[in-house]
Amino acid sequence: MSPSDRALNMACPVITDEIDLGVEDLPAGLDLQALFPKDRLLRLHPNWFVSDFQEKDDGGFTVSIKDYVTEENFLLSGSFTFNRKEGELLFIQLTGGTPLEIFFLNRERRLKVQISSADQELDPDDPVLLWVRAIKEYIRMYLKRTPLTLFFRFFMNKMILKMDPSQRKICLMMAKITAVEMLVILLIVFGYLIFVF
Repeated sequence: MSPSDRALNMACPVITDEIDLGVEDLPAGLDLQALFPKDRLLRLHPNWFVSDFQEKDDGGFTVSIKDYVTEENFLLSGSFTFNRKEGELLFIQLTGGTPLEIFFLNRERRLKVQISSADQELDPDDPVLLWVRAIKEYIRMYLKRTPLTLFFRFFMNKMILKMDPSQRKICLMMAKITAVEMLVILLIVFGYLIFVF
């Protein structure tokens, strides 16, 4: 292989196979656009804090991102296209830095994803895959209508998605500590009732 061929291969995007996200029984005609207004999709990224989101006339956007893992600030542009063609629920295209395309697909009422990236291989802990999982869980939360999912929808939209990643980690740690404290209190009360009465 000549050096020019090798350079060409490195520049070509790698397209993953369709990955089954484990969400079944998608409703016919599912439209995700109402679930993801403005910058909500970007706010689901586990490492990004989003600010200065600006929509363009052509349907694209520009946004300032702070990555809390690399501690970098950068401008990101791209577009979100919903129901671009049959079987394609959402097409995410990001430019700036590493170009990235993510396709959320409805295949026989199952949610699948396909990723096109300039990277040769995506690590299982790659932030892109963590972002895809977060989007999947958000969609799953909207497909179920139980009191618990309604509560978590409200909680996510009004509080969690407005925080930066470090604030989310602090809140999660406090929630875990509170849960352990409640469990200890219940065990003490339960033990008291058993041994005293």
